[in-house]
Amino acid sequence: MAKNKGNDFLFLGEKNTPKGVQGNTPNEVEENTPKGVQGNTPNGVKEKFPSLSGGSPSSLFENELDEEQREAVIKSEGRSIIVAGPGSGKTRVITYKIAYLLNNGVEPENILLVTFTRAAAREMIERVKNVTNRNIDKMLAGTFHHVCNSILRKYATLLDYKNNYSILDKEDSKDLLKMAKSEYIKEISDNYKLPKEEVIMKIISYSCNTLTSLRESILERAPYLLNFERDIEQIWSIYIQLKKDMNAMDYDDLLVNTLVLFKTHPEVLNKCSSQFKYVLVDEFQDTNKIQIELVEALSSVHGNLIVVGDDSQSIYSFRGALFKNVKDFIEDERTKVFKIQSNYRSTSDIVGLINHLIPSNSVPKVLKPKRKSYLKPFVVETFDDLEQADAVVKIIEDKLKEGLDYKDIAVLYRSHSLSMVLQQKLDSKGIPYRILSGLRFIETAHIKDILAFLKVLNNPLDKISWSRILKLFPGIGNKTASKIYEEIETGIGKSPERGQGEENDNISNILKETEINKFKTPLELLTKLFDNKESSPDELIDTIYKDFYQEYSFLTYADSKSRNMDIERFSEIASRYDSVSAFIEDLTLSEEIGVIPASRDKDENKLTLTTIHGAKGLEWKVVILISVNPGDFPNGLAIKEQKLDEEERLFYVAITRAKNELYILKQLTGTTNPYLKNSFYFVKKENDFIKKIPEETVNRLKIKYK
Repeated sequence: MAKNKGNDFLFLGEKNTPKGVQGNTPNEVEENTPKGVQGNTPNGVKEKFPSLSGGSPSSLFENELDEEQREAVIKSEGRSIIVAGPGSGKTRVITYKIAYLLNNGVEPENILLVTFTRAAAREMIERVKNVTNRNIDKMLAGTFHHVCNSILRKYATLLDYKNNYSILDKEDSKDLLKMAKSEYIKEISDNYKLPKEEVIMKIISYSCNTLTSLRESILERAPYLLNFERDIEQIWSIYIQLKKDMNAMDYDDLLVNTLVLFKTHPEVLNKCSSQFKYVLVDEFQDTNKIQIELVEALSSVHGNLIVVGDDSQSIYSFRGALFKNVKDFIEDERTKVFKIQSNYRSTSDIVGLINHLIPSNSVPKVLKPKRKSYLKPFVVETFDDLEQADAVVKIIEDKLKEGLDYKDIAVLYRSHSLSMVLQQKLDSKGIPYRILSGLRFIETAHIKDILAFLKVLNNPLDKISWSRILKLFPGIGNKTASKIYEEIETGIGKSPERGQGEENDNISNILKETEINKFKTPLELLTKLFDNKESSPDELIDTIYKDFYQEYSFLTYADSKSRNMDIERFSEIASRYDSVSAFIEDLTLSEEIGVIPASRDKDENKLTLTTIHGAKGLEWKVVILISVNPGDFPNGLAIKEQKLDEEERLFYVAITRAKNELYILKQLTGTTNPYLKNSFYFVKKENDFIKKIPEETVNRLKIKYK
């Protein structure tokens, strides 16, 4: 069988397919739907939010919301859940719920909005401002970590922290855990083999987020490590003490410490809960045990807890999220249940397929399409992943001929490794693409270096940041850096007690008394920074860059010009902030903060490659889902352990991302070698998602070889 030459599609379904799918060619909605916005809202036009101040709220809701949305907005009180199907206008409902509350006399500071991402919170806040024409800056909105951090900044001293504590990102946490592990090994035997830091961190984090014991966490996440339970417990204990010593919290601590604060200081809980008359939670299906306890606590005084979510889209079990949370919430006799099931995103053909593939063990729902029929989804069968890559390229080229842009198309997959063969093919064809994975901007080495300088200015006990800074300079390694930090820590301890957060007033003098005085460049730079620590964040970044890091970058990185441009952009972002503390806090807790390297700019005309997890909340005109083979997707380990609930939900999320066209690709072999990888799973027909697709809902294509 000839491969990679002259491949085209042999159509096995209806013979005639429409051409020229351009822009929003398919009819967006039926005529009897309310006005709305693009994507998950009724008529696919640009956002238009009439102001509440210009007319009757009831008439506004009548025009801007469909019947299900309107009922959810007006009648959700007390303990309520809004089950929101994909593309049903979830964001719109939350927006108008907040507007409805404000219009009925609830003040912004009495509303708490908890979202899965900071970006979602910002979007909703802007929409509420457009609807109400009100200043709602006093409203607390953001992720669980952001909300908890806002509380802890006021009350950290009650937990023996200072209010200027540092927040450790994932890499910093791993570095500190490595130190804890090293300390523990010294106490036993240098030859003793222990799990890697990443593995220990995964177990600890799961325990924190699910409020389970260490043993339960090990049994759930890594049962093969049960013999190391005592070791992990000791390392965890050292890790906790190291964080306390350097006045730092990791991401999990923000949640755990807030819950501890509420349990040990009920007067604080009463004050916070009394403030929030309404607590709104977005993406409720992605919450874990500790997050649920937090929102239950924050709504305990007034009892108004309104959550929005869809258990069919719960795909973060590795973080402790459990789709059963939605069912458990519904089964509480106090809970009012609302369902919004009109789908404004996808054509009726795609919605028809979605309704057949709603995951088992889900809250019953039937999506109602609001867009007319256009083109049935396609199931494309290829021989192997090489032929699959050819098929994907062919689809892309056809769509471009029909007038679409690269950015209108996305390729989705269960795990990143499944895209490697496709990436090689795209490279050879010169097709531009972006990958929604890899390092975030603030996780890149050069930005973390700059950020470390700012962190020690804000919290001079930040051992991880001191270590990172000092080792940038010639002649300073781990031992010297550790010694210098100990001298700094001792110097701070000897300083006369001052006000909160003011212990760094004498750091310039302390530095001169440490071993760092042997190294002229770092001493001069750090002294200059501490002497001017009240300067704006961008001025401090410019000083670090011009006095040291620009030259360091040229001598260290092959792509120094690109990295230096990132730092200049970083300084621009910092100029929006008045203080170093505010900048660090926002940056550490934000998943994007608008700082994205040019190579990942979402506005560029590039094809999108992403895992299904990375596609959550996004949509494209054309979605191509690859490697839907037992062993690849559903995942082989999930099949082996018979944990297919989440695999079904991932498949559901993937197909609901498509607006106009959906292509589902599978291979006869799964890989270029049919006897490796997933051959065992291939024969398990009951695990094949394709077998669950009713024939009448799709067109079938297969590759014809010339």
